[in-house]
Amino acid sequence: MRSQFIVVLVSILAAACSYQNVLHNANNLFLRGESARLSGRDSLASERYTEVVRKTGEALRDRPQGEWANEALVLHGRARLRLGELREAQAALADAVRLNSPESDEARVYLAAVKAEIGDVSSALAGVNRALSGTLEDLPRFEAHFLRGRLLLERGMFQQAGWDLDRASEAGLGMRAEADLEVLRWSIVHREEQSARDAIDVLMGNPRAGGRMETMGRLVNQAAEIWGQEQVAHMLEGVDGSEWDRVARGRMALVRARMLSEAGDTSAARTQATDVASGLGRPSVDARLLLAQWQLQRARDLETVYGVRVLLLPVGRDGRAGAQVEAINMMESLTDLGYEQPLAFFAAAELARDRLGAEYVARGLFIAYAAAAPYEPWSQKALLAALNITPDPADRAWLKERLETNPNSPYVLAASGGPSAGYQQLEEELDLRLRALTQR
Repeated sequence: MRSQFIVVLVSILAAACSYQNVLHNANNLFLRGESARLSGRDSLASERYTEVVRKTGEALRDRPQGEWANEALVLHGRARLRLGELREAQAALADAVRLNSPESDEARVYLAAVKAEIGDVSSALAGVNRALSGTLEDLPRFEAHFLRGRLLLERGMFQQAGWDLDRASEAGLGMRAEADLEVLRWSIVHREEQSARDAIDVLMGNPRAGGRMETMGRLVNQAAEIWGQEQVAHMLEGVDGSEWDRVARGRMALVRARMLSEAGDTSAARTQATDVASGLGRPSVDARLLLAQWQLQRARDLETVYGVRVLLLPVGRDGRAGAQVEAINMMESLTDLGYEQPLAFFAAAELARDRLGAEYVARGLFIAYAAAAPYEPWSQKALLAALNITPDPADRAWLKERLETNPNSPYVLAASGGPSAGYQQLEEELDLRLRALTQR
């Protein structure tokens, strides 16, 4: 009898140890997920949170009334919250609160976070205030201060929020960057320009914030919609001296370069992008592609298009750069062939327009084909294509006059909305001929 009792006792202890080990492992996974999230590795964070949900879910199914069930519920709810599964998170955290255990205040923090996510700001504030008046360990207390700071920012109470966010930042683990991103986000919403500028400066001075570059990039683009590209580009002028790693610094510098270009300051935009292009890694390739794009868009002659290869050949192993160089080579070959077979001008024009974005040069090649083969049925199609990418009113009027000389062209009739007999047959023949030219 005694031996049976010992066996039962050992079994119970083993099961309890196993349960505790599951929770310990799940908690470690959750912390690794948090570290990944705060450094911008969202997909890895999601994987870790999903593992936490699985492990704690199995533990709760095996021993729903176990000694550590309350801890499992809180951990399960936190992981669900991070995954955006708000209904499941709310259910688990509400159960943890009802248990009235030492973890109840912790559960209230994350239950308040769920309320905040669904837009119930008043309930969220009440919940987090109650949690902070109770007993919390360091990490949930930091998160409670972060949540309350975010809720105060949402209400436009920047000064009051600052105290809570400073307390939250004491947690480390990238929480300072997370707090400053919230300040930037709500500064944009409330149109607090100076606050946004200050937040950007602080973020660029924080080495950990470089890992959140994608989030910050989205935010500064939103800011540009409010204050304009030029103004936000000025906010980012300290990017070259930021404390971020080279890759994050280069990526944000290219965001600034694009803004300068959109604002019309093409010289400063080119200088910024050229600085990035002179470096190493993916940002350097992206910078060369951006410089190539600008050169192609502004190209007024064939030599300028061909000159783009000088930019791209050093990074030709990148698939995007290689494809651009290949398209330029093919366009050059087709243009040379056009003097013998004019339809090759048409093929070169489509390449310039569709794959290279060199619309001015494409317009010239379409017109060159129409001039070299005025009696071929596709000359009117070429003139229509040129018209569609011609912004100048005088040039458009000239092209329309050329089209009016052949009002019965199936292409002219189709463009005017009238019946166009033979149109489909012409398109099929053109497709065959162009394919033969480009596959030489």
